[in-house]
Amino acid sequence: MTLDDNSLVSSFISYLLAEKGLSVNTAKSYRRDLRAFNNFLDEVPLREVEPPHIEAFLSYLMEKGLSPVSSRRALSCLRHFYKYLVLKGILEECPTTNIESPKHWVHLPSYLTPAEVDKLLNAPDVSQPLGLRDKSMLEMMYATGMRVSELCNLRTASLNLPERFVRCTGKGAKQRLIPIGAEAVKWTAEYLKRGRRLLLKERTSPFVYVAQKRGKQLSRQFVWKIIRRYAAECGLDKRVYPHILRHSFATHLLQNDADLLSIKMMLGHSDLSTTQIYTHVAKERLKSLHEKLHPRG
Repeated sequence: MTLDDNSLVSSFISYLLAEKGLSVNTAKSYRRDLRAFNNFLDEVPLREVEPPHIEAFLSYLMEKGLSPVSSRRALSCLRHFYKYLVLKGILEECPTTNIESPKHWVHLPSYLTPAEVDKLLNAPDVSQPLGLRDKSMLEMMYATGMRVSELCNLRTASLNLPERFVRCTGKGAKQRLIPIGAEAVKWTAEYLKRGRRLLLKERTSPFVYVAQKRGKQLSRQFVWKIIRRYAAECGLDKRVYPHILRHSFATHLLQNDADLLSIKMMLGHSDLSTTQIYTHVAKERLKSLHEKLHPRG
């Protein structure tokens, strides 16, 4: 945490103990939850959090297999924390106001339709080096279902474009091979040929995706900002964040009859039950189509 974040959390914990009368153990649990949230946010200060950050965090907890009780406690902690910041005049609005509680976690992940994905992926200006980078990055995320941290850590040595696959290093340093579609291969090759070299100038980097400034590795928050900007530019009215491309990848594969075990392997889930959440998405879509199209729907 930054010094500012640390001071906010410390004053919140003191408030819980002194004014709300919470137990020391509960206060410790809240501190742990806030630390986990802060680690997830990477470079985002706690006072700059918006609802999509919290939704993405809850999805992340679901992927980790956290129990519904623990997930509800984490959300409760965030609600109390941000209400405290509003109470103290640090924030004007509480970002948790419209966040639904993960009751028994049939929490259906948000995803984009194929048409919305096309809009987002076609937003970058590929005549410019940065646009080429962003185009390749978006295509890669949708083609592979990578987590944003995996994308940021992707190295050029892990790409095999002629064979159309990428070696991805996930949680616990576990590696998996993911096939890449033709569009992602095409635009990544273009980026490596015409964009990355110009961004790096005379510098070198082991990472595929680099920043224009000093050729540094991209951060998760930087990718978040890029995706949000393109979503706004192409007129998507959904809350768009990096994980939504991972959800879209899995949902679209399932809707096109891919088997659950293959999706599990590509996503890098340790347990099939985590992947099964996407069957709920498919069922909800079928239900919606039935209600919309059936004469007696």
